[in-house]
Amino acid sequence: MTTESISGHQQRPVATIASLTLLIAAVAAIESIIVPALPLIQRDFGVTADVGALASVALTLSTVLVTPMAGRIADVYGARPTLLAITTIVVLGGSVSALATIFPLFVLGQFLQGFGLGLLPVSFVVLRRTLSSEQLKTATGLLGAVVVAGGALGVVLAGPVAENVSRTAMYAVPTAFVILGAIAFAVSTPRDRMSKVGGRLDWPGAGGLALGLLTLTAWLASASSNGWGAPTSMLLVLASASVFTIWARYQSRTNEPMVDLTMMRHRLMWSAVVVGVVFGFTYGAVVYLLPQQLAAPAASGFGRGASTSAIGILLCIGYGAAVIASVISGKLAQRVGTKAIAVAGVALLGLSGAVGVFATTMWQIVVVLILAGTGVAAASTAVFVISADSAPADRVGVTTAIVTIARSLGSAVGTQIAAGIIASATSSGGLPRHSAFATAFGVAAIVAIVGLVVAVTMPRAGGGATDVQWSSSSSSKSATPRFQ
Repeated sequence: MTTESISGHQQRPVATIASLTLLIAAVAAIESIIVPALPLIQRDFGVTADVGALASVALTLSTVLVTPMAGRIADVYGARPTLLAITTIVVLGGSVSALATIFPLFVLGQFLQGFGLGLLPVSFVVLRRTLSSEQLKTATGLLGAVVVAGGALGVVLAGPVAENVSRTAMYAVPTAFVILGAIAFAVSTPRDRMSKVGGRLDWPGAGGLALGLLTLTAWLASASSNGWGAPTSMLLVLASASVFTIWARYQSRTNEPMVDLTMMRHRLMWSAVVVGVVFGFTYGAVVYLLPQQLAAPAASGFGRGASTSAIGILLCIGYGAAVIASVISGKLAQRVGTKAIAVAGVALLGLSGAVGVFATTMWQIVVVLILAGTGVAAASTAVFVISADSAPADRVGVTTAIVTIARSLGSAVGTQIAAGIIASATSSGGLPRHSAFATAFGVAAIVAIVGLVVAVTMPRAGGGATDVQWSSSSSSKSATPRFQ
């Protein structure tokens, strides 16, 4: 990775990484608030559950739209201005969410907050242009730990703060930390030299990708409410497939496309994407099933009748395991390689599903949480290191964005399939059967096995973009770091 070594003008990489971790943690916290606080928000604005769900939908839609765009904009125009622009939008969204007096205004705030996930691929651009290849592995593990820890903090503190203080405080506090992180990053990170940034942004390609992802998201939402085989669901999945087909043909024929599909044909890259979908699916299913099982009445024979607060505390066990595993995975990747970490992560996730099939006691549920948290952290670290370190220098942002989207879509599909299995098998008393939970956990484990095969057979990652012979025209561009 000699072409991307740290520039002589970059004197404060530690300060840059420290400010980046503060910013990402704050953004992860503000993004996760909606999960436990949605019932409180519905009561606050006097809206029903189906109307209140629009807040979550708005967050998801903006995330799907912005993430690939943010990665590519950072590739073309530089990570520093892109990160600061996105942060400004997130701060505006957090402020609107905190101060909104009517529900539509709150939904707008959530939509603006959804830009925050776009900071993840931008952060990998920062890391790639700031650190050596070996340092990147450790920093990626650290960043993964920060995302998990920030999300856990938001989940745990949202309810108590909203109940004992106010919704305004619930959003104002993490928004303030987002501002602090952005200021620290701006001070510690030099400006990009725009004259050395080549390429252009493929706006038609970006629009086509956004449209394809939106129709895919709409299909998942329709399948959840109407069923997988419903006419609306079938129409949406056909529309999504058509959009992606047209988009792929356009991308293959244009210069400097939004996503270089020749790069995605390389086995290392598509393997990382497939593994991202798989571990997203398995982890999404497991973390959906466990709270449902914990909340089921004890009379069911397998449930614990746990309260929302108790479930949140138990989930923190999984979050804690993920934080520790993220840091350790980054360090271990330097010794055993990212492929080994990916294999271990997917294997642990599959094991969490297998144990979940039989888990009925509290200690067994705790074991599932620890396995799932450790597995998803290891797998995430591995695929992000692979995508960030092996992509051409001018494609780091968009490549890591694709992995981010793959993980998110995999999680959405896993959650919906698990929910469908549970809903399809209920007892005469209206409670879900334990056999349904066992089936859903089993499906999650089987999907993980598919990902394990892909992880085992993927080629070993090299030490940077120069180790891979890319057929992409973009790979011939200068790999000079933009941080000067």
